[in-house]
Amino acid sequence: MLLRYLTALCLLLPVHARANLDVHPMRIHVDAGKAAGVRVHSQSALPQYVRATVKRVLHPGTAREQEIDEAAGEAAAVAVMPSRFALAAGGSRLVRVIALDPVAQETALRVYFEAVPPLEDTDVAEAPGAASATVGVSLVWGVLVNVLPPQGRAALEVQGNTLRNGGSLRLGVLKVEHCVASSCEAHPVERSVYPGDALPLPFQPRADARVNVYYRLSRDGYREHQQTLRPSSDTAAAPVDESPELIEDAA
Repeated sequence: MLLRYLTALCLLLPVHARANLDVHPMRIHVDAGKAAGVRVHSQSALPQYVRATVKRVLHPGTAREQEIDEAAGEAAAVAVMPSRFALAAGGSRLVRVIALDPVAQETALRVYFEAVPPLEDTDVAEAPGAASATVGVSLVWGVLVNVLPPQGRAALEVQGNTLRNGGSLRLGVLKVEHCVASSCEAHPVERSVYPGDALPLPFQPRADARVNVYYRLSRDGYREHQQTLRPSSDTAAAPVDESPELIEDAA
């Protein structure tokens, strides 16, 4: 959704306009009490000020997805350091996203980086010439942050034609297979299913079928896991540390 938004915004810009910032990576995960880094690069010939703001994502990966302002202070899930800084022309800055209190289940937030006009009472260290710099066309970059629980579990179950996530980790579901006896029909999915959410299956499982689910976990990068389920509401939860079958380990 974010990539579509940025693409549409770029199409509306004059052909000579260029993004004044570049941010990498666009998705990170953070364990409780730890930090992850985001590198902000300047694409401008002038010094500029950058501000970071945090939004909490509600119902991520669903049609009901929305963002709200993240609570400040002790109630915040993450801290961004620094949250405002001066960026020299062509320079870069490493920004740390720090997970604060442990979360019970994987939580999605988005950290937005944008260039802003300098403020007279700004408390960031000034770069030479920054006070006179002006902000022209500015793209806002949103980095998706997944905050992980200390003891995460992947718990899947099939209820009717729905795949439910009863665990505490986000599942990046790649595909599902409907298997009867030795015959399996594969269905690509490419959807994130967060704890407590459900994914409608593209088929109605037969009572004697097996449903193979291929998925990724946030902390495992491109490694793929697989679980085989029966169409029953009593499917047992499988903890992550029991090492679900590894399908692929990509670099």
